[in-house]
Amino acid sequence: MTPPADVRGIGASSAESHRAETSACYGTRMRRRQVVEIEDLPWCPRAIRDGGTDWLGFMANATKGFDVVAPKIRAAMDATKTTSVVDLCSGGGGPWLTLERELARSGPVRVELTDLYPNLGALSAIHERSGGRCGYRSTSIDATDVPAELDGVRTMFSCFHHFPPDRAAMILADAVRKRRAIAVFEAVDRRALPILFMPVQAAALFVMTPFVRPFRWSRLLFTYALPLIPGLVLFDGVMSMLRIYLSDELEELVSRVPGSETFSWDIGTTRVGPLPVRITHLVGVPRA
Repeated sequence: MTPPADVRGIGASSAESHRAETSACYGTRMRRRQVVEIEDLPWCPRAIRDGGTDWLGFMANATKGFDVVAPKIRAAMDATKTTSVVDLCSGGGGPWLTLERELARSGPVRVELTDLYPNLGALSAIHERSGGRCGYRSTSIDATDVPAELDGVRTMFSCFHHFPPDRAAMILADAVRKRRAIAVFEAVDRRALPILFMPVQAAALFVMTPFVRPFRWSRLLFTYALPLIPGLVLFDGVMSMLRIYLSDELEELVSRVPGSETFSWDIGTTRVGPLPVRITHLVGVPRA
């Protein structure tokens, strides 16, 4: 994508003033809805939140749907001369058990998983199952202000929609300000059809829960005896579709990020094999 002519340069010297500038200038023509997801709320019990993110990670790896974006991540790694990936808002680990193997087919890669509320059981299990190739941070990492020592291509899978436009722009702005490539992926490029399939996913959860790892007694309790995890997955899944940023909305976000003209941006969709499904992507790489 060619940056719009009204993009402004970075003028703030501190992270806080830069955040304020970004928040003040984000676009207002978004068709998405800033509705609430239960897992975002601080009072959501950890066992329920982790149960939901465990399920999403299980589905991402079982379907291998995100494997098709490996070339885009590798291209960003090559452009920035790095073999490291810093995954933000990792939840239960996302697609990395399978995606790391796919990415490794084109060269070396080291993945670091991070989250504001780290699901330590799931992240530790991925670290072990990947043979240590997927590391993780046990401390809280804010995607709008990623520590400078976490160097590498930043990735986000099916989580960017959790952020309202001002904070979503802050995530992009932090990458621009710190000269870090960023690659954002959402599992859908339409809103209505996935909503219709949410009851099917909830039904699949009841069938497949015994196969989700790491094993948790709490997951069985809150799936079968007291079905709070299926309720969360169903409710949050529908809300997610209403919050998804589509390609034109991502273009608007980028146009409002100070300094975005210093990056090359690729915004569009990637088809998942023969399926009638496309993954929305936003990839930003610093210009030389």
